[in-house]
Amino acid sequence: MGMKKIRIFDAEPGMILAKPVVVLHSGGRELMRPGFMLEKPHIKRLGKWGIEHIFVETYDGGADNNEVFSESIKVLAKQTYEDAITSLARLSKNLISEGACEIDLISRTITQILDVIALEQGVLSLLSKLKASDEYIYQHNVDVCVTALILGRSLELPEAEQNDLGTACLLHDLGLVAYKKQKWDNSMLTAAPANIRKHPLRSMEMAREIRGISENALDAVAQHHEYMDGSGYPEGLKAGQISKLASIIAVSEAFNTLVSPFDPANRVDPHQAMVTIVDPKYHRFDPEVLRVFVSNLAIYPAGTFVQLNNSMRAVVINSNRDNPLRPRILVIYEDETKPVKPFHVDLSDDSYRDWFIEGVISSANIMKSIEHIMKL
Repeated sequence: MGMKKIRIFDAEPGMILAKPVVVLHSGGRELMRPGFMLEKPHIKRLGKWGIEHIFVETYDGGADNNEVFSESIKVLAKQTYEDAITSLARLSKNLISEGACEIDLISRTITQILDVIALEQGVLSLLSKLKASDEYIYQHNVDVCVTALILGRSLELPEAEQNDLGTACLLHDLGLVAYKKQKWDNSMLTAAPANIRKHPLRSMEMAREIRGISENALDAVAQHHEYMDGSGYPEGLKAGQISKLASIIAVSEAFNTLVSPFDPANRVDPHQAMVTIVDPKYHRFDPEVLRVFVSNLAIYPAGTFVQLNNSMRAVVINSNRDNPLRPRILVIYEDETKPVKPFHVDLSDDSYRDWFIEGVISSANIMKSIEHIMKL
């Protein structure tokens, strides 16, 4: 069974959706999941709401998989990501000016993020790497939230704990607002200045003013820089003293600080960030969280540029939990300088058993290839 992209006006009753369709309208959101059988009213409604194309199942082995994420999912993800940053900025300003606010705003944001993750786990992560924002702290909190909620779902946390986890992530660095004009870099993972080391407690104090926030969420905010070996801050807690939610945030925080630092010049590729975090010479992170981190964000996280053994170059789209070395990729170059029409490859598929990843390409080398092509 394959899939193909068709115009909505070519859709017929009885066709089965192969990719989810999300419609945003004045009445809210309407979701049609993969496997949904279309009927005349559905097709008419999708056309009325401006959906131009859909992906449907085929039975002839043919497939049109070049577009990894359907347009409606990308639109939903973009709106969700930007809404989360806007909501967080508004909440922060309310806390500073009024000294209090309600938990409802955060709860709605977390629910929306979880909805997108449930549909297409990779799309928000990709979007976060592409988005530019002057409000770095708010963007960073949302990025950490997305990563942590992916881990929380995989750890099968109860719904209430997932909500506490998401709440703590969105608030964990609000205490840094006072320092947002200060130049800081990735070295702060191990050597943060004394004033910066106080920000978890400042974040917790701000979060405590939110009516309805749980103690679990507050503990996670206060402990998100505590490490299992006692090298963290502000209290130097060790394994057994740190909450599970804080342990999840610690891993998510470290990863996102490396791949999306305050100063772009200090950015490292996702693959190198993964290597740094799982380095056995460190004992900072909860082993259970690390296992889930590796299986979900993989050796080659979404957004990693890779070199294949056949000279092709590609970008990783989704990790493969069962085989982290063989992710889902989008091939974009035939060789170092020759671009091709992008096409999707699932390296775990037996038909690609002779293909494998030889190495990771740095962002600098990718830019050199692009510059070379532009000169041709």
